[in-house]
Amino acid sequence: MTEEEFERLKDSIRAKLTGDVRALQPDEKEIASRRKLDHDMDRIERMLKKIIAEQIRERREMRERDKNQREQAKNSAEPHGVLSKSKAESDMKLKALIESLRRKPNAESS
Repeated sequence: MTEEEFERLKDSIRAKLTGDVRALQPDEKEIASRRKLDHDMDRIERMLKKIIAEQIRERREMRERDKNQREQAKNSAEPHGVLSKSKAESDMKLKALIESLRRKPNAESS
């Protein structure tokens, strides 16, 4: 127990014994200290609410982006398959062309 707390306890006991209500009332310094503490706590509470609200908003936006990406992937699966098929056909045609070009010089030299 600090000296200040001990003094307040003594004052409180004296006030109760003597019936002096004024001694139980906090002084101006204590009132100002409590007001400042309340003001600081309110400010901290507002900042925390903003931080939490921002995190909630970011998570919601992230979930929406993920949902949109999944939907796009689902919707683009069919065109992707068509592109893969088209690519495979192009590759086959290109291989056939290369093969025919390889045979042509061999055919001319014979």
